[in-house]
Amino acid sequence: MKEVQVINPKLNKKTDDILRVAAYCRVSTDSDDQMNSFIAQVKYYNDFISRNKNMVLVDIYADEGITGTCAEKRDEFLRMVADAKKGKIDRIIVKSVSRFARNALECIENIRLLKSYGTTVLFENDNIDTETMNSEMILYVKSAFAQSEAMAGSKRVSTAVRMRMERGEFKTTTAPYGYDLIDGNLVPNEEQLPIVQRIFKEYLSGNGMTKVAEIINEEEQTDRVWDKTAVQYVLKNEKYIGDSLWQKSYTPHILPFKKHRNRGQVEKFYVTNTHQGIVSKEDFKLVQEKIAVANEPNKSAKRISHTPFDKKIYCGDCGWSYGKIKSSGELYWGCIHDELSSGKCEGPNIKHEILEKCFVRAYNKLRLYESEIVDKTLSQLIAIRTSITSMNEEISSINREIAILSEQNSMYNELKTKNIIDDVSYYEKTTAIMNRLNALRDKRLKLIADDEDEMIIEKIRKLKSVLEKSPASLFEFDDKCFEMIVEKVYIFPGNKVVFELFAGIRLGVDF
Repeated sequence: MKEVQVINPKLNKKTDDILRVAAYCRVSTDSDDQMNSFIAQVKYYNDFISRNKNMVLVDIYADEGITGTCAEKRDEFLRMVADAKKGKIDRIIVKSVSRFARNALECIENIRLLKSYGTTVLFENDNIDTETMNSEMILYVKSAFAQSEAMAGSKRVSTAVRMRMERGEFKTTTAPYGYDLIDGNLVPNEEQLPIVQRIFKEYLSGNGMTKVAEIINEEEQTDRVWDKTAVQYVLKNEKYIGDSLWQKSYTPHILPFKKHRNRGQVEKFYVTNTHQGIVSKEDFKLVQEKIAVANEPNKSAKRISHTPFDKKIYCGDCGWSYGKIKSSGELYWGCIHDELSSGKCEGPNIKHEILEKCFVRAYNKLRLYESEIVDKTLSQLIAIRTSITSMNEEISSINREIAILSEQNSMYNELKTKNIIDDVSYYEKTTAIMNRLNALRDKRLKLIADDEDEMIIEKIRKLKSVLEKSPASLFEFDDKCFEMIVEKVYIFPGNKVVFELFAGIRLGVDF
């Protein structure tokens, strides 16, 4: 038969053991009230503990009157928990649950954590002792009530602030560079004011933000190091024209209370003439327009489908490539130098539709003067090449054989057209000729690969062959035709477009 022996629980500490007691409180942020409150509470807890012979005061942990909704903001609270973990505290005395925490979940978690360290908490005004097993539910109710009070308080504060904003009576608490905050008002700082004005001037003169930062760092006496981010902050801040945009950030009524950037979740308030401006509104407007144009290529490029001009357009002024720009529903091309580098570029923007029309004009000019542009250039290059040095005998031999085979192929085509030769014989003869021609051409390319002059001549011959298979003229843009003959496009100041063909020939048109 089984025997069950009941072992009665024993208290961790005897009644005559000395309890190491700590006190936690939050005191006012006002310096005088804080001192008085702290001294009063030290005296209170010293008197309280002195009346209990089995208690000794370890320390009084006092946080300033900041929010109790998040323990991360309370250094003394965290120090107290750390001391409890080290076994220095047996018991903590707090006036009320609302002083301990205003976040129900965090309150319960910290109570459980302290109990795991062997530390109990006594809430005097609420008559709750965590040493009592059934007190946790009461504690939760109390802390939940305290949490609702904190949220209500936050809502009251935010409502009051919003009402001041609506009336245009809100006072800013921080001053941007170039201003001092005096009695809640923004007053221009005479030393910083010229630097702010020069930032706007340099950006409007054509310098990118990175270059503006370099100029300020090198040429101005300033108490800070400027970079692109700092310059951008100045250029986009409405306070420099004397206006104020309020509620750029907001704090939702959800614990823990944390600020978030206002992306349209709550209303904003734009108020004019709240203080003295140091930049003209005309300059500020021009800067915002320039920033918007500069930002559009990066934002819109991913949404614009592939075009034949991709990776082929270059700036004739600085040599940088051109990128897509989407503006007012229209596609443009513009030099990316200004915003990606510290220099200044004079390369003009060009509308995509205009660029297509420029190619049509250049192509028609090429076909109209093809004999002078292509044929004459080819014959002149061959003549010059022959006069400078004798043609490589092996290449000459290949050229002669290619010419003979080409004539033979044309002859068989004519015979087939007149039904003089049967299909079997035709395909047998022409297939053999084409195989031999391809082999000769491959061999010829290998021989002339190291000969720059011969390569140019070969490219012009290829261009001539492509043109023979292309339309005699264009009435609208043809992307296949463009890709077959154009290697690069250059946009020059003065609104001039130059198309560089694969053979090295350049054709320029104005736009």
